[in-house]
Amino acid sequence: MTGRKGRKGRKGPGRRPSPVAGLVGLLVLLVAGAGIWYGAQFADAEGRLVARSMDAEAEAETQRRSRLPIPAAGNRIRVEVLNGGGVRGVAASARDELRDAGFDVVHYGNASTFGHEESTVLLRAGDADAARAVARALGIANIEVEHEPSLLVEVTVILGSGWQDRAARSAAPDRHP
Repeated sequence: MTGRKGRKGRKGPGRRPSPVAGLVGLLVLLVAGAGIWYGAQFADAEGRLVARSMDAEAEAETQRRSRLPIPAAGNRIRVEVLNGGGVRGVAASARDELRDAGFDVVHYGNASTFGHEESTVLLRAGDADAARAVARALGIANIEVEHEPSLLVEVTVILGSGWQDRAARSAAPDRHP
């Protein structure tokens, strides 16, 4: 007896592939094709990847921002935004509003103290039109001149505890008769 096994254990050119192996291969091809098709949904006409938001409101805001005029690099007013009222998130909210309006917000954060009730726009360098433009964009009435050219900004905004972002200002009832 030679110890050879029958045809069952034999491998090589005479062996037929199992039908299950064919189905697995077909399934792999289908999944790969679906992945390629799905991935193509995130590419623009030139083949670059783009992110698409699933949030309709965020998509609408992105569309609105893309239509805003962007001032030339040399004409942008450099601004720093400081939270002087201690209300969480106001500096970031004001930063977003100013950037949407075309200002160059180079710094935002907390002021040295949180005792400010009213918001103030400080002219640091340049002409008063820069401070007026920033104040108008944020709905701030108080403008002061405190020249400090070493800060490398034209305007500093100190947000008081009473400052409201654009959404709160637009929802507030009109106080004029």
